[in-house]
Amino acid sequence: MTSPGRRVTIADVARAAGVAPSTVSRALNGSPKCKPATRERVMRAVEQTGFVVNRRGRALAVGRSEAIALLFTDPFAELFTDPTYARLCDGIVSRLTDGPNLPMILEAATPAERERVLEHVGRGAVDAVIVITPYAGRELLDRLAELSVPVVLCGQLEGDPYRGVFSTVYSDDVIGAALAARALEEVGREAPVSVMGPADNPASVDRIRGYRRVLGSRLGDERVVHTGWDQLSGHRAMRRLLASGIEFDAVLAGSDRIAVGAIEALREAGREVPGEVSVVGFDDHPLAAQYEPAITTVHQPLREEGERAAELAVDMIDGAEPQTVVMDMYLVERDTV
Repeated sequence: MTSPGRRVTIADVARAAGVAPSTVSRALNGSPKCKPATRERVMRAVEQTGFVVNRRGRALAVGRSEAIALLFTDPFAELFTDPTYARLCDGIVSRLTDGPNLPMILEAATPAERERVLEHVGRGAVDAVIVITPYAGRELLDRLAELSVPVVLCGQLEGDPYRGVFSTVYSDDVIGAALAARALEEVGREAPVSVMGPADNPASVDRIRGYRRVLGSRLGDERVVHTGWDQLSGHRAMRRLLASGIEFDAVLAGSDRIAVGAIEALREAGREVPGEVSVVGFDDHPLAAQYEPAITTVHQPLREEGERAAELAVDMIDGAEPQTVVMDMYLVERDTV
């Protein structure tokens, strides 16, 4: 118990918790190196002693801003309309609330915005950068690498060019797509098509690669239509496929939103799902479970990816080496196969 009127210090908290002062600092900073049970003991001691964290003073003392940038290179509206980004950000923010680091969303969709972001990061306004959309070209990432700030990529780049420089967290799209294709093969579907996202997107490339790992030449280029990731794009692409005269009995959709649009177009054409045509989505967004019929899909652990990205960022701030983390995917069997 401290004397009345005396300011409570970290040393007081450490004595009350039965740990070293450095352990108290790690617990208050949200460091993953601090075990949950230890953090809980420290937080009880903080409450008992009445310790008040001086965030500004601590940040100045260690030369930190206590801010982590969430860098978004698509138009900002996509953050609110695409559930993929929403779930990633939810995971990041939920994990950062355990410590002192505040998330700061930075938009870098245009060249001018990217210059402002690089200037902001370069002057030390953030302690780390989590790149939500790392597929916008190498120039931005190369310049981030020059700034010597901890960077975490939410997604895999072809050839893994930043291994050892940035941390990366991603789900293996090739493996996930192979699960989807195998589900169709197991029910005897023999004439698949795919409605996939943009052709130059690494996720699209890897998902097609995964489908073909199972289906081979049965999924030729003429049986793949590239479009946007949203429901309207899926609907329009399916209408083009129906008008093309290509015969098919299964659809591999690049996202759950594409799957919904495709099913709507099939219904309008009088094609029964799953009676005549099986459909498999990708991502396992809440939409897939809520739709009727509920969509069989590949579960991508997006919220968990966000949580892990936040942990990697905090680790690197604390001096850890860059890491690559691959999350597991699995098939969610519902009513469209």
